[in-house]
Amino acid sequence: MEFLDCHEEKITRCGLIQDLGFLFVFSNETCCIAVSENVIQLTQTPFEQYLGLPIDRILAELTGSSTLVFEDIDESFKNSIFYRFTKRIVIHNENYDLSIYRHNDHIYVEVEIYSDIQVESNKLYYYAKYLEDHKAHIWESLATQIRQIIHYDRVMVYQFMEDHSGQVIAESKSEDMHSLLGYRYPEFDIPKQARELYTIFLARHTADTDAATHKIMGSSQEDIDLSKCSIRALSPIHIQYIKNSKARASASFSIIRDGQLWGLVTCQNNQPQHVDLSQRHLCTFLTQFATKHHISELLKKEMEIQSAMNVVEKDLKSDLLIDRNTFHVLERFGEKIMPMLHADGIYIKYATGERSIGLVPNTEQLQEINDFVQDDDSIFSTHKFKYSYQGENILPGVITTEILPNSQWKIYIFRKEVVIQEVWAGKPEKHLQYDDSKKITFPSPRTSFEAWKQITRTHATPWLQVEISFIERIVFIIQQALAKRNAEIDQLNKDLVRSNNALDTFTYTLTHDIKNPLSSIKLGSQMILMKKNITTEQLHKLANNMLDSSSLISDMLDKVHELSKSNSVALNLELLDPTSKIILIAESSKNQYDVTHLDFVLGAILPIKGERTLIYQLFLNIVGNAIKYSSKQEKPKVEVYSTASDNKVTYFIIDNGIGMDLKNGNNIFEIFQRLPNSSGYEGSGIGLSIVRRIIDRLGAEIKVESSLGKGTTIQIQFDN
Repeated sequence: MEFLDCHEEKITRCGLIQDLGFLFVFSNETCCIAVSENVIQLTQTPFEQYLGLPIDRILAELTGSSTLVFEDIDESFKNSIFYRFTKRIVIHNENYDLSIYRHNDHIYVEVEIYSDIQVESNKLYYYAKYLEDHKAHIWESLATQIRQIIHYDRVMVYQFMEDHSGQVIAESKSEDMHSLLGYRYPEFDIPKQARELYTIFLARHTADTDAATHKIMGSSQEDIDLSKCSIRALSPIHIQYIKNSKARASASFSIIRDGQLWGLVTCQNNQPQHVDLSQRHLCTFLTQFATKHHISELLKKEMEIQSAMNVVEKDLKSDLLIDRNTFHVLERFGEKIMPMLHADGIYIKYATGERSIGLVPNTEQLQEINDFVQDDDSIFSTHKFKYSYQGENILPGVITTEILPNSQWKIYIFRKEVVIQEVWAGKPEKHLQYDDSKKITFPSPRTSFEAWKQITRTHATPWLQVEISFIERIVFIIQQALAKRNAEIDQLNKDLVRSNNALDTFTYTLTHDIKNPLSSIKLGSQMILMKKNITTEQLHKLANNMLDSSSLISDMLDKVHELSKSNSVALNLELLDPTSKIILIAESSKNQYDVTHLDFVLGAILPIKGERTLIYQLFLNIVGNAIKYSSKQEKPKVEVYSTASDNKVTYFIIDNGIGMDLKNGNNIFEIFQRLPNSSGYEGSGIGLSIVRRIIDRLGAEIKVESSLGKGTTIQIQFDN
């Protein structure tokens, strides 16, 4: 036995049209391939004689003129907003609406009877103005207007719900009819393929459920797609459904919101009543006009909610900046967030504690939520969570989110169940019938629309998207605050490392660089003590050298003292001429390393911008190293000079010493790093590490070129 469900019924390929019109179908080559069998009532010509005729010939017969040419009509489809051509025509002194359109690979020509009820186009402004003036009750106003236009007994606005059932949210009716306002209708009343069709073709009507239907006769057995046919006959199941609701005529207009079928304007009349093309066009326009106003009002309400939420968000940001304890802030704001979300409870969990505000599920129920959500780090929301463990509070409305992924920091928000008494238009259940001739079982249209009441529980009021977005932003604000604090901690750590490095630099200076001026003082003192016939000029020179060396030591100690009082040493940059310092370093190094035969060449020395002590240390290490590592050469030579170009001053320090192997990744600036060929020379591997740090502090650049046994060239570039 075969079963035919409602959604399997081929409603767009039924092969039938209503008794209120006539249909011609043409191929893409404009040749007639199908005609409704009732066309003889319109033209007194049997349908067979139209098959194979060109479209222009049939249009000429229908309009009584050859001025209507399909090629012109077809061209207008390409160059305008209109996809359907309509024209009022007269055939045998009767008024009809002619409609021409394309669909898929076919061309359709419909001829439809014209209603006696006239639509006055000059009233369009007043219809729109009425809706504008009554936008606070837009759906009730729309129902009232459409009923005035089509003169039906009942017009309802029917909204689809989340579960695809529907509910009447507005109504205009005759006084003698009972109200269906608030009534619910089950999902299976409007099958899936009917919903899809409502999004494609926005107006549907049947003028008389008892009227005859007419077959579409074609030159082939091809099913004709009637998806956009205004006069398509309804399916037998649908016709029976309308009859069971005690109506003889029906019409509907789709409410499309964001490209989706949001609802329908459904119209019923107790007697046969045709809604012609102009009436349907006007009602479709007004429906979409009302929809736009409805969306506009929703956006206004969302903006009002959003504005209030923005205040809470700003306060939260401010408090998170002031109060370093995030969880104290969240606990305070929990009470502010609850009314914004119309929530009944909030549960905040973190690694070292938890806080409940309002109604919160018990421990087993919370664990059940966690097991359901698992490791999903996105926001989870539902208004119908089903608990296995029933506790004292029924809280099916749940929003939960992690503040930080893979952590114990979470926020849960709850709504309690809302007990609703729903009134259904008949009991929402299917009844099956068996067609013995076709051997098919199919759902029977409901026969009862009497009020049937049902109590709905275990559901909360659904969460709005604006409320879910609010929680997303709250979480983001908390994450930003935590990230900022982590960044502050990272910066403090970097500052601490920088301070330690600076301290290291000056500590190494005390144990490394201070040796040179101390050697000068020691050497001067020894000469004064040992030399008997010292001249006044020599004594004066020795005293000046000792004073300069003392000043250098004092400056270095001052820098260490400054560093001990602050996070970093403030640099007092000034324009310096290092000539005298370089000469002093060269003389001192010659004596220190006993290089009396050194060929020291001092070229052009240009002023540079720097800090006096750091510049001395810089040249002390580089020039000192050049003299030290050249000291054992037969003809040691060190050359120092500078050049200027492009706002830069570059110093060159060149020696013919032992050189360095810069290959194999040797980092000559790493602290305590000594190269293998330097073992015969005193040193600790600190000097070039100090050079690197001084270069960085001064914002200078250093470049080293060296070859083993041939010497080294160092370039230092300063901003001028």
